[in-house]
Amino acid sequence: MKTRKVCEMRTKEYLDKKLSVIVDRCNFDRSQRQTWIDIAQHYKVPIDCIVLTASEADCGNRIRERQNHPTDVQGERGVGILSRFVKGYRPPLSDSNEGFSRILYLDPSPETTCSKERIDEIFKLLEECPLLLPSESTRTHFEKSKITTDSDGWSTIPVGLQKEER
Repeated sequence: MKTRKVCEMRTKEYLDKKLSVIVDRCNFDRSQRQTWIDIAQHYKVPIDCIVLTASEADCGNRIRERQNHPTDVQGERGVGILSRFVKGYRPPLSDSNEGFSRILYLDPSPETTCSKERIDEIFKLLEECPLLLPSESTRTHFEKSKITTDSDGWSTIPVGLQKEER
């Protein structure tokens, strides 16, 4: 989506349609994450967080090997971007009360490509994480729906359609 503003716009567009969305962005500190928390709270939907725990060295190796990445973070230029990111990175903590419903700390997968099975496994791990907020705060129920890819090659993975509360 190239810019944060476009990502925010698309997030709101899908939430207006009662879809759940996954925002795949490097929000390196609490203030950057707050945008997404505010949007979720406005729509009264839960917001879960997945923290990728790969080391700087592992990320650097993957960046060096990348080719034709949509964000152009690749090669030595990409490693420089990674170094600047790491200096300012402040991961969310489960006791920091940022507004997340759940936080999953996800170790790197040995697989270099993603599969439906891996996505299902991650959703299962996320569901097993303890709730950080009271269940009545924003928790809703969702059904899975399919992954869609737009004309620019960006994947949108709506977790599902919101069910009517019973």
